[in-house]
Amino acid sequence: MPNFDGGHYFLTALIPVRQDLCADPRTDATVTSHLHELRAALAALPTALQTPATEAIGLNSPFARSDRTHFARFAVLDDVAFNGRGQRDPIAVSLRLAKPPSEADPVDRLPCSFLILVVDFDAPDGSDAALDDYLAHLWAVMAPELQEILQHCEGHARLVDAAGFAGLVRACQVETTMPFNDYWTGAPPLAPLPLKRLLAPAALGALALGIGLLGALVAALTPWHAKPWLLLALAGLVVLPLGLWWAYAAVMAAAAKPFPTAPRSDLPSVLKALYLQQRFTRFAIDTQGATPEALHAAFGDFLAAHRPEDVAAPTQRRGVVKC
Repeated sequence: MPNFDGGHYFLTALIPVRQDLCADPRTDATVTSHLHELRAALAALPTALQTPATEAIGLNSPFARSDRTHFARFAVLDDVAFNGRGQRDPIAVSLRLAKPPSEADPVDRLPCSFLILVVDFDAPDGSDAALDDYLAHLWAVMAPELQEILQHCEGHARLVDAAGFAGLVRACQVETTMPFNDYWTGAPPLAPLPLKRLLAPAALGALALGIGLLGALVAALTPWHAKPWLLLALAGLVVLPLGLWWAYAAVMAAAAKPFPTAPRSDLPSVLKALYLQQRFTRFAIDTQGATPEALHAAFGDFLAAHRPEDVAAPTQRRGVVKC
């Protein structure tokens, strides 16, 4: 389930941008494109307060209202990149086994521009119900911004409630085949594959095939009957590929399972960790050279003030780098 890994759902959606014209909201007589207005809406959308410039503005991203969203991004994709012409073998071209250089390669093109929505959020699993629950949550905290952006996309008529928004996103969802999740600081508790048990059927099939063929060969040179040996070899010939297929299927099924959720990798815990990291760094600087007694007392005050086990408060604000 590539969309889900380590307790996080990785949502990717490509939403087609409307190709019809629309009225320019800034004037009464000008007609413009939905793509132009979409870019304007995205440009006006506040970003997270992660630089001195954005901190000075003070307008936080609407995604920061969500207590489940780790990362989120909108982007416009106008077309796919052209990677250049494919290489051609001169010998194959001379033998007319490949197209000559004068014939152009087909070039992939998108039928329209697409709005890319990428979100990494906390989820119990990778089910459709978990995705719908998050999208309903997102609609509840930032419906005006979502409507302002998605009104320029195909399917905008659905944007009347949370269910319509979820339906639009799910209709345009593409599978996230390589999610990035780095919250595990050590090796996750994964059970090792039982290689001996996985390979046992294939090994027995290979052994039966080998013994059967050897027995049939010996029987051909002696008065023995070759039929039982041939039957054994036939059984091994059937069991061997079936055993290999079973082992391959078991390995692929194990690989398809998501990583377990890392300890304290939900957004409230991550924000608390960032808060404590900054506060403890300041504490270490301020207590340099203190006596053991003073350091012990100061650390007690630190624990009482910042409550490391309480993820709710005090903590890092969502969408900001500094406390």
